[in-house]
Amino acid sequence: MDAVSPRGDVPSVVATASPPVPQVRVRVIEGHQLQGNDIKPVVTVLIGQKHFRTRIQTGNNPYYNEVFWQNFRRTPARLAAELIVFQVLDSRASRAKAIIGVFQLDIGTIYHAPGRSLSWKWLSLQHPQHPETGSRGYLRVSLAVLRAGETAPEEKAPAGDEDVEANLLRPSPCVATLQLRVYRAEDLPQAEPPRLPVGGKRGFVAAAVRVRFAGRTLCTQVMPPDANPEWNEVFFFPLRLPPICDEIQLAILSGSRSSKVLGTATLRLSQISSAGAELEEGTPGFLPCFGPSFLPFYGPRSDPARTPSTRHLPRCRRFGLCGIFYSATMVPPGPELLRFELSLGHYGDTSDVTCKPTASVTPYCCPLFDGEWDVGTGTQQALARLEEQPTPTALDAHLRTARLHLLRHMVATAAEPPRAGWDTLLDTAQGWLRRVTALAVEPQAGVPDVLLWLLQGDRRVACARVPVPDIMFSPSGPGACGRFCGRIQTLFLVGSGDIHAQLRLRLWLGRVANSDDLSRHLEGTLHIYAETHSPEAAGTEAWEYGSLWGSRFHLQPRLGDVCRRRCWHRGMVPNQPGARAALFLLEGTPSKEDVAEDDETPAAECPARGSSRTSPKQPMPLILCTFQRPNFFQLRCYIFQALELTPRATKATADPVAHVSFVHVSQSTRVLPGTLDPLWDQTLLFQRVLLYGDPQGVQDEPPMVVVEVFDQDGGGAGAFLGRSVCAPQVWLDVGQRKPPRLQRYPLRGSGESDGELLAAFELLHDTQDGALAQVTPPPWREGVFSVPQGIRPLLRLVALEVLAWGLRGLQGGVRAPSLELQCGGQTLRTPPILNLPTNPNFPINAFLLPLNLPAEEEYVPPIWLRVLDTREFGYRPMVGQACVRGLGRYYWPPPGQGKPPPGPATPSSGSGNGSAQPWYLLPIPDTSDAAQDRCRGGWGQGGHSNSVTGVTRSHLSPPHPAPHQAAEEEKEEDEDEDDWWSKFYAAMGDKAKRRTGRDRLKIYSCELEALPEFEGLQDFCQTFPLYGPGGHPAGGDDPVGEFKGLFHIYPLPEDPAVSPPPRHFQQLPPSQPQKCLVRVYVVRAFDLPPKDRNRLCDPYVRVSLGKKKLGQRDQYVPNTLEPVFGRLFEVTGTIPLEKDLRVTLLDYDVVPPDQEIGTTTIDLENRLLSRYRANCGLAARYRTTGPGCWRDQLPPSRILEHFAHTRGLPAPEFSAEGTTVTFGDQTILLSQFESAPPVHQHQGPPRERLALHVLRRCHLVPEHLETRTLYNSTQPQMEQGKVQMWVDVFPTTLGSPGPPVDITPPKPQRYELRCVVWNTRDIDMGDVNLIGQQMSDIYVMGWLDGLEEQRQRTDIHYRSLQGDGAFNWRFVFSFQCLAAEELCILPHKEHFWSLDPTVRKVPPKLILQVWDNDKFSADEFLGVLELELSRLPQPARQPQNCTPNPQGTPQSPWPWRGTRVPSHFSLFRQKRARGWWPCTVQDGNKQRLSGKLELSLELLTAREAEERPAGRGRDEPNMYPKLQPPMRPEWSFLWLQAPLRTLRYGLWRQHRGRISLVLALLLLLVLLLTFIYSTPVSAGGARAPPNPSSAPVSPPEPPSVPPHRDIWP
Repeated sequence: MDAVSPRGDVPSVVATASPPVPQVRVRVIEGHQLQGNDIKPVVTVLIGQKHFRTRIQTGNNPYYNEVFWQNFRRTPARLAAELIVFQVLDSRASRAKAIIGVFQLDIGTIYHAPGRSLSWKWLSLQHPQHPETGSRGYLRVSLAVLRAGETAPEEKAPAGDEDVEANLLRPSPCVATLQLRVYRAEDLPQAEPPRLPVGGKRGFVAAAVRVRFAGRTLCTQVMPPDANPEWNEVFFFPLRLPPICDEIQLAILSGSRSSKVLGTATLRLSQISSAGAELEEGTPGFLPCFGPSFLPFYGPRSDPARTPSTRHLPRCRRFGLCGIFYSATMVPPGPELLRFELSLGHYGDTSDVTCKPTASVTPYCCPLFDGEWDVGTGTQQALARLEEQPTPTALDAHLRTARLHLLRHMVATAAEPPRAGWDTLLDTAQGWLRRVTALAVEPQAGVPDVLLWLLQGDRRVACARVPVPDIMFSPSGPGACGRFCGRIQTLFLVGSGDIHAQLRLRLWLGRVANSDDLSRHLEGTLHIYAETHSPEAAGTEAWEYGSLWGSRFHLQPRLGDVCRRRCWHRGMVPNQPGARAALFLLEGTPSKEDVAEDDETPAAECPARGSSRTSPKQPMPLILCTFQRPNFFQLRCYIFQALELTPRATKATADPVAHVSFVHVSQSTRVLPGTLDPLWDQTLLFQRVLLYGDPQGVQDEPPMVVVEVFDQDGGGAGAFLGRSVCAPQVWLDVGQRKPPRLQRYPLRGSGESDGELLAAFELLHDTQDGALAQVTPPPWREGVFSVPQGIRPLLRLVALEVLAWGLRGLQGGVRAPSLELQCGGQTLRTPPILNLPTNPNFPINAFLLPLNLPAEEEYVPPIWLRVLDTREFGYRPMVGQACVRGLGRYYWPPPGQGKPPPGPATPSSGSGNGSAQPWYLLPIPDTSDAAQDRCRGGWGQGGHSNSVTGVTRSHLSPPHPAPHQAAEEEKEEDEDEDDWWSKFYAAMGDKAKRRTGRDRLKIYSCELEALPEFEGLQDFCQTFPLYGPGGHPAGGDDPVGEFKGLFHIYPLPEDPAVSPPPRHFQQLPPSQPQKCLVRVYVVRAFDLPPKDRNRLCDPYVRVSLGKKKLGQRDQYVPNTLEPVFGRLFEVTGTIPLEKDLRVTLLDYDVVPPDQEIGTTTIDLENRLLSRYRANCGLAARYRTTGPGCWRDQLPPSRILEHFAHTRGLPAPEFSAEGTTVTFGDQTILLSQFESAPPVHQHQGPPRERLALHVLRRCHLVPEHLETRTLYNSTQPQMEQGKVQMWVDVFPTTLGSPGPPVDITPPKPQRYELRCVVWNTRDIDMGDVNLIGQQMSDIYVMGWLDGLEEQRQRTDIHYRSLQGDGAFNWRFVFSFQCLAAEELCILPHKEHFWSLDPTVRKVPPKLILQVWDNDKFSADEFLGVLELELSRLPQPARQPQNCTPNPQGTPQSPWPWRGTRVPSHFSLFRQKRARGWWPCTVQDGNKQRLSGKLELSLELLTAREAEERPAGRGRDEPNMYPKLQPPMRPEWSFLWLQAPLRTLRYGLWRQHRGRISLVLALLLLLVLLLTFIYSTPVSAGGARAPPNPSSAPVSPPEPPSVPPHRDIWP
């Protein structure tokens, strides 16, 4: 229990309630790019200690959409350390290779996120053993933490082209190791055996240290019994930065790991490390570091107080602790003697005999009433001190650097004006204070906290803890000392859930070597007396008697006393003066180590504990503190009023009295009977109050004033109602005194808040010069001092006008209840309701009560409402009560100074200017060309709202576009809106973004009552819950009834001659019950909790109004958490007798009773009485027939007339044609809303259409769909899902309503997907033929996700040597789908014993896999292509342009075109697509392109498929289109049939380069040989010699007849 600041922060004395039950919700949506080939992933989720598992899906991008809930009975601090672990496994792989990726985060990350939720976040998965490999896929989840009373945040699905990186949660980027060294412990406690023999001694325990961090627990070895065991062990913990867990929990165990815990301690990583992001410029960060340093451990005591006490105190330095007790008040009564004990660790603890005795306990004293006893036991400067501060450890150095950086930045910031203006100065200062506070923590404080105990006899009754840094002394100067070092402070000792004492004392803690400065802080003189005893008589000393020597002696003799002695008190002074305070020389028997001058004894040389120290026989000295001159003060307590007291037991009122305690004196106010807002108006004077010490110290730390309020009914001490601790304002110079201001002080008793006290306190110094006599005393009135005029609030005359409409839901046989209203000391009583079962409304509804209320709102008392029943003999018991706070919201200023009342009696004060807009009508569209130019491009953009007289003013959407555009858009909308579900999906989907300003259906994400623009539908009268006597909403009590009413407060003229303002509540509607037809439209529910073992439920709807119940058990929706009901319930009831409509969702079970899922309650009376006309929403168009037929009872023109009547306006005037209306001071034309004639054939007359346009601009409730939260009685404040619905209420007196809306859920349509696989390109080669060529026998397999039983495959393209394949093969897949949601409906039974099928809704996704066919082994996987039909990626027209595009980066298949093609499209809208899509395969940690597929996709409805039949593959009917056999190369057949072709295509295409080179070389060789062969040679075989002549040889002439023949040799 922490020490209390003297500024009045009283510790909470409320008993610890049961911990809250937070709820963790995890939705696993889908996976993306999971690593692996042909995988079947499953996700396991660990929430705390409970495991969950999803269904097994197929492919690398599985879709799950499964929800898991887990409740925790833990506080938010303990819950934040729990982990959520996501693990994605491949169900096909072995256990060792099944892990795909893991992601973990703590619940604290979700708890501290905006809205305590993380919606649609991608988790980056990593391998647990190999995190360096990077991401192994992504998992999209939604996480939320809900507390009681909170609603689940709305999960908005992101856009389809959302970037994964922009919404990604990555694991901690850095992986480190946390090293923790455990050296030794000191001063361990002794064992406490159950039976200790007489004269026996307790021994020490065998101890071990347990360390817990991040889900891991490590423990040291068990050491032999010793007071100072040594372990010298090192622990290693894996650590991610930033860390997930913050706390390192250490515990000292007595023996093994499962033994008793002797003490615990906690290290927080946030205090011993820094991320470096505390400032904008960046604070230097550092890794976790601590020590080496001692760490105090705390453990429970064995006494009844059960208050933690310290078990560890390092004694390597000698410290001195001095406490000066000034006064003690509020002590418990009783005959037992009281004393106080001051201890630091084991020192000073009288129950620990192992330490030296000290003067740490005050003498015994009897509790007295009004008694007293005294006994002794700047930024720049901070920077300078920080720079000189030593840093013995690494953590000290890091903290000093961070603190210097913070202070320097704060000094630089303070020198400049605030950037955002002076109005944000408070928030900026609070931000700086939080940063300074975070860095001011000293985690290496090895000295434990100071404990202050109240002992009643031998029992420890109460305790207070004082942190050591607050009272530590430093020789560096006053700025380096603790904030309470040597200063007077007020402490409250708490035990067993209540305050047992208030102490005013002064504490000083420092090193004994520096104790010479102690006398400067004491402001008095210490006197030390030694108590000695002697059996001899001397002087006039009294005798003390006892039964035995060594027992406790007493003053009066008793029967059985055999011993007596004399008591002597002798003054003690030190033998010789020294630098140390004489006070610290009294510690037990002197020893050598005690008188040593070395104050810094090494740890190894510290004296052992418990070896030679025994309990002394002589008593400890008595230390008294005396003061030379006392100071007297006068306390003035201005007790004005208490507000909202909580009566005890079953009482309705109380007789409160305020008891004021100040140091040793107290007084009480007068008793005011029968009120919970007592107006005492009394001043309590405390004359000449004696306070010791310097008056300046009293001004700095004044004593606290404790005000306790009791219920004095019946005499005695009375019942305790509440306590408040107040700090008085001290004036040392009375001449400068200023009157104090009344303040609100909270009163705390058994609950969190039991009322407030309006009071002021001042403490005036009573000096000897008589200046206090000049202060005017308070006025004396009616026998008491009253609050002076300058302090009491200023009152003014106001009128409290009350609309008491009726009482609802009273139980317990109430006969004739009446209402009693109290406010400001005045009481108003209404006539009783004579016949409550037939008409619960009051016979008179409007009342006026003049009051004198404070002019300032903070002083205005609340309104108390009490319902009294009328019984026989005048007995009027109280049935229920309510307290109305914050009356400022009911204040109405005089006319012309603010908002006029919305009642019909006060007409609008609309200005005479024709251009000004009246308060009841929103702006009318301007159809001029200039207005169209101004407003073009702003469709659907809502303007700013400004509440005026209960009607919210907002800007109208800009006018319609050109007539032909409007006609085309309207025609398109009419075609789309064939039924109600079309409007619903249009409002939920992308069409809502393209719509005009007139939304067809408004979907609210909360209850209609929660919308601020409709004032909670309580604009006519509000609902105030009534609680029984002694009940309180903060205590969790259930209301016993309701009061329907409203209040208006407005000023009244002080002059009686001036006429009062007109009354507000006039011309009220009839208060008689009326019969109504109620139509309840329940559309769907979502976020329901699982109720069955399959983590689903079988919900059905039950509607109850009064005693009528609708809804059958057999109309349940099986196995779903998001049921679509589409149910209409019609029930007739009498309002207000049957005003609460309950819509309950129950879970169907085979054996009744069915479990309740959740219930929502709707107050039909508020909807019927609200001026916003919430009984039936206004439709967007007026149609006489068709799906959008007008369903209201009255046509728009009649509704407009009724609206004008309720607002006190003249009736609207229509023209004969109905195209013009005059409403108020405006003339409105139909052409301002309809720029083109309506194209719908069922449009109503112009008069009704124009009236509807005007009504839609009067801010009435439109045609809507509200989302209501479900609650369960087992967990009253915990959300159990949501239901979307709306209610129409039709009074039967107004006629029959229109036809109901058909909301039957649309049935899924049968679709047929035709996929033609034309060709493949660049498919990976999976085999090698006999001649070493890579090849594949390719075939393609395909199916729709979730319909694996429709798996189909093509024929085989054999011997593909380049990855090219031709198939011309058609896949035909038939499936059911909701076209509006674009989700595929998959009904199936999970088990053969399942009664009903489970319907799953998954996005329609086509999965195509390319395989390599093998004869004698398993086929080899080559690649996969997953195509989501609702988000189909754009195909490429040419195979060379087919690449895997990054997500969200659109690519145009026609590069020469300048238009930008969207990256995705929906096949449900485009119907056909053809092109090339990439096929990928997992290669290591990355996905790579493994081929290309040329496909044509066509989506047909069931009717279109019948009209255009087509067979599978190339079977008949082979049409649309007709598929020809593929033109495959001839070499792809068997080589035995065509060996030459095999050689041609195989050898030539494989080795054409080498063959060409060989042929070229052969040709060159042939040419060379030919040249050599053709060279001429001689007859002898020698070559002819060449011609020696270089001249050219001319061709020879023809030879003539030779004369003779020449012969060559």
